[in-house]
Amino acid sequence: MPEQVEDPQKVLPPLSVIICARNEAENLKKNLPYFLEQDYPNFEILVVDDHSTDKTAEVVLEFQKKFSTLRLLSIQNKTSLGKKAALSLGIKQASFERLFLSDADCRPISRQWLRVSQRSLTEQNTIVLGYGPYLQRDGWLNRFIRFEAFYTAIQYFSFALAGHPYMGVGRNLAYHRSIFWQAKGFSEHEHLVSGDDDLLVNQMAHAGNTTINLFPETRIYSDPATSWRGYYIQKRRHLSVSSHYRWQHQIALGALAFSHFAFYVLSVLILILSPAWWPILTLNYLVRMSVVLHVSHGTSKHLGEQNLLPFLPMLDLLYLVFYLVFAPSLLTGSRIRKWK
Repeated sequence: MPEQVEDPQKVLPPLSVIICARNEAENLKKNLPYFLEQDYPNFEILVVDDHSTDKTAEVVLEFQKKFSTLRLLSIQNKTSLGKKAALSLGIKQASFERLFLSDADCRPISRQWLRVSQRSLTEQNTIVLGYGPYLQRDGWLNRFIRFEAFYTAIQYFSFALAGHPYMGVGRNLAYHRSIFWQAKGFSEHEHLVSGDDDLLVNQMAHAGNTTINLFPETRIYSDPATSWRGYYIQKRRHLSVSSHYRWQHQIALGALAFSHFAFYVLSVLILILSPAWWPILTLNYLVRMSVVLHVSHGTSKHLGEQNLLPFLPMLDLLYLVFYLVFAPSLLTGSRIRKWK
């Protein structure tokens, strides 16, 4: 993306940052300072405590002694499933029209996150999709988690650039509060635990009001799952709402997944049935990897994921297992009852 130069005479708009938390005392201790210390002249941070049983509220109140921009909200009566009740309260109580959303287990990469991100949220572009990568750790679990987030970002950024935005990630999402009111809040999907981010975007985003944000300063990093079971639970919840996307998005994403899956299935059939399997498989694999590496190489520079490139051939194959494991959630949605 071309570099944007900020006009020093321009009055920057006030912003509200909303972070929902349920039993997130330790994460807030680590990550809240990254939000509070943003280099921005006029913003507030609202932490919405969703019936936490740990010291979430105490941690926020302690930070409040030093930062007047921080506000603590607590849910009294939960009227919807998942994070939606907490997020709705934060949106309604926010002081400003421009909203920036994130999570308690996340941290902005830079003190310039708000300053740079707000440039994309204009009177015309009322929805901004940001990138939410995961922190780098050792091991294949971490590589796959980071690759899956990277691969998903390629999809939703590409769709948005093509004029068909279909989702965003709640850990790095911004929109005008008017979008929330126009959607009548989360009323269309309040019976679902997830979907406070991607289903709202799927419902309200279009080519005329949505843009993406690829500037390095605008990334928000998350703590990755540390076990395959933890990752499965987390991802199953995220994918449980995909069957509620608009039908055209489901068809396009399904075709993309089918092409990926079919390549490896057909490769196995060639291996079994063709006596001349070696040159055919080699050629097919080289063609696929050349396309995957070509797309990933350029995108990884924008998203800061260059160190994934040496592992792409194996990660591309592992994604086949991802489809098999999460097929029920992808096709039908899963009945998830809580978000934490």
